[in-house]
Amino acid sequence: MNKEQSKEALLEVRDLHTHFFTKAGVVKAVDGVDITIPAGKTVGLVGESGCGKSMTAMSIMGLIANPGKIVQGEILFHGKNLLELNRKEYRKLCGNRLSIIFQEPMTSLNPVETVGKQVSEAMFIHEHISKEQAKERVLKLFTEVGIPDPQRRYYNYPHQLSGGLRQRIMIAMAMACKPDLLIADEPTTALDVTIEAQIIHLMKKLQRENGTSILMITHNLGVVAEICDYVYVMYAGQVVECADVYELFKHPMHPYTKGLLQSLPKMQSGQGRLYNIKGMVPDLLKLPDGCRFAPRCDYACSKCHESIPALTDLGNGHLIRCCMNNHQVTEGGKL
Repeated sequence: MNKEQSKEALLEVRDLHTHFFTKAGVVKAVDGVDITIPAGKTVGLVGESGCGKSMTAMSIMGLIANPGKIVQGEILFHGKNLLELNRKEYRKLCGNRLSIIFQEPMTSLNPVETVGKQVSEAMFIHEHISKEQAKERVLKLFTEVGIPDPQRRYYNYPHQLSGGLRQRIMIAMAMACKPDLLIADEPTTALDVTIEAQIIHLMKKLQRENGTSILMITHNLGVVAEICDYVYVMYAGQVVECADVYELFKHPMHPYTKGLLQSLPKMQSGQGRLYNIKGMVPDLLKLPDGCRFAPRCDYACSKCHESIPALTDLGNGHLIRCCMNNHQVTEGGKL
C-alpha cells in the first residue's frame, strides 16, 4: 500500500506478533504482520486455513485469550494504539466503532436469548437509549438487512432461523452502532452460493450508505474479487503479498499467490485437472529456516532456505515477500 493510502488509513497494524505459549512450544500464529485499511475501503485478507487470518482479526478486536498473547507490535485505530487501552476502554470501543461478524452465527449468538434482544444489547451499552428506541432501531436494521417479517423475527431464538437469516442477524448486530470498521471473518463460508451473493450485496450496500471500512477475511478468491479494493495474502503467519485487487489478480508476483489463483476452476472446456500447490502448510511449532513457502515453491533457490525475505515494494504499493523480489512470475511459469 502506497504512502498516500497510508495517510488515509483508518487502521494500521504494524509488526504484529501474536504467539501462543503451549507445552509443546511457542506457536507463532501471527508473526510480524503489517496491514493498512484506508477509510471507506474493503481490504481482503486471504490464505489457507491456519495461516493466521482469524488470529489477526482476534488481535485487532482484543480477543486473544490465554495461552495466547500479543508480544509485539502496534494496532493504530484513528492514530491511537489500541494495545495501550485498558480492558474497559477496549470494551467501550468494540461493538461501537469496531465490530466483527464471526464465521458461524450459531456459536456466536446466545441460544437462550431472542435475536432482537441480542441486537439491542449493543445499543444499550454504547448509546444508553430506551428499550422502545432500541427496538425501533433493531426493526429498522432487520428491514435494511433483508430479514422478512422483522416484527415476528425480533422474538425468535437463533435455532428458529435459517443459516442465511442468522448471518443477517449477525450483520445487523455488527452494524447496530454504525462502526467505522467492520471485520468479517469468513461470513459466507457455511452458506450456499445464492445466500452468499445476497450477503455480499448487503455488505456492499451497507458500506456505501454508512462509509464503513471492511476487513474481509476469507479463503474464497471469488468473494475477494467481488468486494475488495486491496488484498493481503497470508502464509504461515506472515503477509507474503499485498496489492490492489486488480493488480493482484492480473499480475500475481509471489509463487504462493500465483498457486492460489491457478487452483481456481475456470469456466472453459478441456481445462483438465486443477492445479494444486504441492506439499503441506508448515507446522507453526516447527517452522522451516528461511522463506516459509520455500519447501513448497517451484522457484526456490538455496538463498530461499537461509533467510526470511523482507516485504519489498515493487512499485505502486505492490508488496512481495520473496528472496527473488525482482522476479516476475510469468504465465509460462518462468522467473
